[in-house]
Amino acid sequence: MAAETALTLIRRSEYQPPCFALDSTHLDIVIFPEHARVTATLSVRRLAEGPLLLNGEGVELVHLKIDGQPADPQDFQHGSDGLLLTNLGAAAKIEVVSLCDPWNNKALEGLYASGPMLCTQCEPEGFRRIAFFPDRPDMMSVFRTRIEADKSFIQLLSNGNLLETGDLPENRHYAIWEDPHPKPSYLFALVACDLAAVRADFVTASGRPVQLVIYVEHGNEHLADHAMASLVKSMRWDEQVYGLEYDLDLFQIVAVSHFNMGAMENKGLNIFNSKFVLADAATATDADLDRVESIIAHEYFHNWTGNRVTCRDWFQLTLKEGLTVFRDQCFSADMHDADVKRAEDVALLRAVQFPEDASPTAHPIRPESYAEINNFYTATVYEKGAEIIRMLHTLLGAGGFRAGMDLYFARHDGAAVTCDDFLAAMADANQADLSAFQRWYAQAGTPHLNLTRQPAKNGIFSVQADITIPQTHAKTPREPVPVPLRLALFDRLGQPVAASFDGGSPAYEMLVLLTEPSQQIELKLADPAVRATDLVPSYLRGFSAPLQLSDDLDRQDRVLLLAADTDLFSRQEAGQKLAIEAILARLDGQLESALESGLAEALIAVLQDAQLSDDSKALIATLPGQSVLEAARHPADPPAIFTARRALMAALAQQMAETITAALRRCDTSQPAGRALQNRLLGWALAGQLPGAEEQAEQQAANLNMTLAQGALQALGQLGGASFERAITAFGQRWQENGLVMEKYFALLAGSPVAGTIECCRQLMQHPAFDRDNPNKLRSVLGVFSGNIMQFHQPGGAGYQFLAEQLADIDQRNPQLAARMATQLTRFAPYGKARQADMLTALDGLAAGQLSPDLNEVVQKAVQARSG
Repeated sequence: MAAETALTLIRRSEYQPPCFALDSTHLDIVIFPEHARVTATLSVRRLAEGPLLLNGEGVELVHLKIDGQPADPQDFQHGSDGLLLTNLGAAAKIEVVSLCDPWNNKALEGLYASGPMLCTQCEPEGFRRIAFFPDRPDMMSVFRTRIEADKSFIQLLSNGNLLETGDLPENRHYAIWEDPHPKPSYLFALVACDLAAVRADFVTASGRPVQLVIYVEHGNEHLADHAMASLVKSMRWDEQVYGLEYDLDLFQIVAVSHFNMGAMENKGLNIFNSKFVLADAATATDADLDRVESIIAHEYFHNWTGNRVTCRDWFQLTLKEGLTVFRDQCFSADMHDADVKRAEDVALLRAVQFPEDASPTAHPIRPESYAEINNFYTATVYEKGAEIIRMLHTLLGAGGFRAGMDLYFARHDGAAVTCDDFLAAMADANQADLSAFQRWYAQAGTPHLNLTRQPAKNGIFSVQADITIPQTHAKTPREPVPVPLRLALFDRLGQPVAASFDGGSPAYEMLVLLTEPSQQIELKLADPAVRATDLVPSYLRGFSAPLQLSDDLDRQDRVLLLAADTDLFSRQEAGQKLAIEAILARLDGQLESALESGLAEALIAVLQDAQLSDDSKALIATLPGQSVLEAARHPADPPAIFTARRALMAALAQQMAETITAALRRCDTSQPAGRALQNRLLGWALAGQLPGAEEQAEQQAANLNMTLAQGALQALGQLGGASFERAITAFGQRWQENGLVMEKYFALLAGSPVAGTIECCRQLMQHPAFDRDNPNKLRSVLGVFSGNIMQFHQPGGAGYQFLAEQLADIDQRNPQLAARMATQLTRFAPYGKARQADMLTALDGLAAGQLSPDLNEVVQKAVQARSG
């Protein structure tokens, strides 16, 4: 067992406000071939007694002046954290000149090179790699930035509005930018590049013109059209739904190939991972195009929820991220099918966040401590944070929520605030007591709601609701949390039945707020002649709260809901519960023939339902995901679950063969919904080895539409064999010059349960199109491999050891990426002792090495949890 290293924690309770205000910042950044020289001139004003820390990491101090004079060595300390200025007066002008080396910065934080361009990533604490500066979110400043470089860098970009450009001797030039809106250093951006500009004009609701520019590599201009259209839709939506206009003359996006995250919302100059900008139907799937639209919207929406109002400290990260994820989810729902979008969001939450809640890295959406803030850009902060906001929206209604947002901006525009400030605005605007919602912010873990029907009373449908909150490795309190529960009733013919709750008007859907660990719900039936014992309840409609639900519905009840429920999520959920029961039976060596036949008949009815959209059919005809199944079986055996799931899919496909074959002939693949259904049906046909399916899939893999091509390749990859080898080889040859599409090639191979072996992954990482310094390329092989159930979880732990070996190497260059990819090794809680031991052995091997603080925090939390 490796020795456990104590983590040095930063605690929310120890927050201290800054001793100085930062009134203005002037930056002069001069780029040379071997380094960048940065002069930061800061105007500060004392607020309280104490020193001023100018954070600095990996930057070389040239000189320090205070009020125009060289600083006395007695007035500052130069330590590992930066410069501590200990003898400042009531106000001061500080000038710090430093050097940084962007060319050898492989961490992709601060100022770094991505191919021939220079760009920045400053969130959360990257600015300290550029210059000595008070790098904390609660010190906001207006910025004026001068950039100077060789003219080979055609564009010199920064935040805000462009004030001036000019030529200099020796083939150099400069640009001066000014951002009039105060911002913290994490929102600073700089890009020096030679890129093509795609331009558009936008006029705000009040009539103010804004120029929109997206910068991409030359020759890729046509791949930015979808991103530009998405930006325009996002800006208009924010005006219409929240009354929020853009506030600068210029909005810019730059596509960067080397980027740790999806994108960054720097004020007026968003920097994007190229894969979330460059997309068309030939190179990207429909899901990719939707993702581009969503991320463009997310980063734009941050202009108000994150930039104009930002976080006081990094413990409040969900203040901006959870809220903005909710906003981008609502935007996407308005742009597409809202019910399908909601089901997709829930599937992501269950696949990523629920396992996180059960792991050694569990934490509340507002953590109480951290060793490395980079490790808290998580599904909990983002996706679960969005679910908390959604519950508030559900309870307050659209009008009440908008009133709360309006008050939030009125109170805090231009300030750095907390989650408590947000809740206070919501409460005050609606004269509501939301104090119990604080517990959602403070407690880790996925609540478990158990609903049990009670004996019938005259005209009353009664349900007992019991909520438990599991203990997690975070060891946070477990107090009752408010749970908004949407529910409805159906009779045995599938017709909705009206009822009322707590004196409200009769309705076909009711909203009940659960506030106690144990609570009885009594619904008064509108028609007293209806017998409560004949009714089937539909619970947690729209997934109205982020929790695990168990109930006393039987198979007959679920079959009825699968056929008749008017809520798409609940309809899908009924089918998922039936499939889980069938898969678990197969795991136990049993064959529930009647259950499987009933499920097949129900799915046939879904596929033949003329009232359902094709994408709704594709959604319902999806078996439960691996993480959902693992949560339903303790201990879980991942390969056995995967095998049982495939076996059920094969058996159902054979029973549904005629319907699947007929539906495949009818799919309208000219539309995204039709393509979604086509790919789902093709997967079923291949699983069931239906006649002609393999030949059809191989032919579809050559389709010019990426959605159809990738769908066929993914389905073939589940089988492996000659057809897959021919199709994937042809795909790789066709796209070998396109770096983004080659990431799909890598992922298709690394994700195949047959072809995606360790040796295959090693070979992929030697491919000419692979770049070990590019996070996208690493994720497309190693990230996908860690989700390859059959290969990652192979007996003996070889898959775990392989990932650990690669993480140790990545950590030397990019600690942030290594730490995020390591979390897959920490998800051992559902598994048996032997598999847990194999995963911990791999983690112990990592812990024995010299790790970055980022990776060390993840590894140590996991190895310290072994006794749990």
